[in-house]
Amino acid sequence: MKHPSTLDQMLLLLRKYAFLCGVALSLIVTLACCHAWTAHRPFHPDSFTPANDPSMRALVEECHIARNTIAVSGWIHSDVWPGDEATLILTVGDGEKEFSIPYRLQERPDIARTFHTEANAFHNRYGFAGTARKPAGMTPGATIHLNIISGHSLYRISHACRS
Repeated sequence: MKHPSTLDQMLLLLRKYAFLCGVALSLIVTLACCHAWTAHRPFHPDSFTPANDPSMRALVEECHIARNTIAVSGWIHSDVWPGDEATLILTVGDGEKEFSIPYRLQERPDIARTFHTEANAFHNRYGFAGTARKPAGMTPGATIHLNIISGHSLYRISHACRS
């Protein structure tokens, strides 16, 4: 009787357990993506030129620093953003311990109606919601910064998080 080779034995096992391997691999990829999405990245505001935007208005409606996570949501309006070459970046902390928070935009027709009488779908995207893992050493009273970067200029509003 001929014995199957090692490769044949591995292929038989793979066929037998293909479903379980697929589920395990999917779970690992999902967890890796979630971990990467909520990671905090250093932000250096001193590498930009501070600027003033008198039209900039914002409200941080929720700011919660828990044991392991930071959650922030609210809205922001400015004549600079949204626009060409302008970017919104949410950050937490100060100095060398300032980190960006990944966020997603949310529709806020109430804010659009307040600032634009001709509000359309483009003007509805003033809301934001972000969640990140809490960096080591971050205290509950940390400062949340709403940063608009246009070119090399930094427009900024800060909010003390009292969670």
